[in-house]
Amino acid sequence: MSGTGPGRRTVLRAGASLASASALTALAAACGRPIAAGDPNSIKVVIAQYTEGTQPYWRKLAAKFEAQHPGKEIKLQIIDWGNLQTQINTMVQTGQLPDIANLNLFADYADADLLHPAEDVLTPEVRADFLPAFAANASFRGRQYALPFLATVNGMYYNKAILREAGFDGAPRTRAEFLDAVEAIKALPGGYVPYGLALGIESGHYEFGTWARAGGGGWIEDGRWAIDSERNVETLGFLQDLGRRGYTQPNPGQTNRPDGTWPLFAQGKAAMVYGAFGARAFLDLIEEGDVDYGLAVHPVSHGAEPVAHGIQDYLMAFKKSGNRELVRDFLSFFYRPENYVPYLKTEGLLPTTRSAVAVLKDDPQVGRYVGMTGRARFDPTTRPVWAELLGVMGNDLGQAVSENEAPRKVLREFQSIAVSGG
Repeated sequence: MSGTGPGRRTVLRAGASLASASALTALAAACGRPIAAGDPNSIKVVIAQYTEGTQPYWRKLAAKFEAQHPGKEIKLQIIDWGNLQTQINTMVQTGQLPDIANLNLFADYADADLLHPAEDVLTPEVRADFLPAFAANASFRGRQYALPFLATVNGMYYNKAILREAGFDGAPRTRAEFLDAVEAIKALPGGYVPYGLALGIESGHYEFGTWARAGGGGWIEDGRWAIDSERNVETLGFLQDLGRRGYTQPNPGQTNRPDGTWPLFAQGKAAMVYGAFGARAFLDLIEEGDVDYGLAVHPVSHGAEPVAHGIQDYLMAFKKSGNRELVRDFLSFFYRPENYVPYLKTEGLLPTTRSAVAVLKDDPQVGRYVGMTGRARFDPTTRPVWAELLGVMGNDLGQAVSENEAPRKVLREFQSIAVSGG
């Protein structure tokens, strides 16, 4: 998650996709290296810059912790998302490991035996507080290594006024209803974009993956990679056809959300768009444009279960001798509701703990979104090859739509990479 402007948490995940190759190089260099030396009185904490409020929050939290733990030091390093993974990889490659780091991928590091298991750096009370789906998505080969940190639940925003003008009381629930809706919207005199489709490098795999699940497919079926399944091929062809028929903005394969589909929706020009529920980066734009919007999951086909797309960022504790006790104390301090909830409000994101959900469920700003975390389904970030896949999909997925590549050919390429990587 990175930002393209002050206070904006917008370019989600681009940094991870582009840094995949350097990640593999760094991890290869780290394998077999002795465990780094830690400091029982000082830890380095690397955190991503989400908004303008990130740094003030963490500096205040570190000072508060140090005041309550005399003789202990928290060394903070706040890094923007565009450079985060590259800098962490450099730390790994040079043996200058952080004690705690914030990232959106962790399985590569767990596979290289660089991380403490969660039970070594969290109290049983903190571990039991995580929402089960998020804890499972933070596990590698049956053992939890990453710590659920921040969440978003993504789905479809729709413009109520445009849908009403087209003769619909709400968002379409099935793919057949969706096609009826976009055809009716295209025929309206306002020149609206029926659906803002963003399959560009920034996070096109999020949008495709969401449509794939809604179409009865997905990345994995019965524990096996199924990227080139018939349902997924059908879904990519469906998205390709939307662009050809003029139901999207021009060139959806090269369009990103922050500077493409989100502004279109915020300006009242797009009827429906994929976005993160409750994320201030998008809501600020919508509220500035005074759009009367509704929320929905993506329209389904083939009897698929309506689900939202869950995304989480992680904390992870790097394996260094002598650092576990201070790491555990600081993490326990951070996850207390009185410390964690203010951070969620600072970043405009959703909780990963039961205690924070209990505090926020009636919140006037985010309460309506918190309950949707239980419906979240995740990408297979727990598989090490996912980082490599992101780098390939970032380029090729959009080309499949923009350059009219055969959907089966493109998805078969992704499947081959996934299977070869395990």
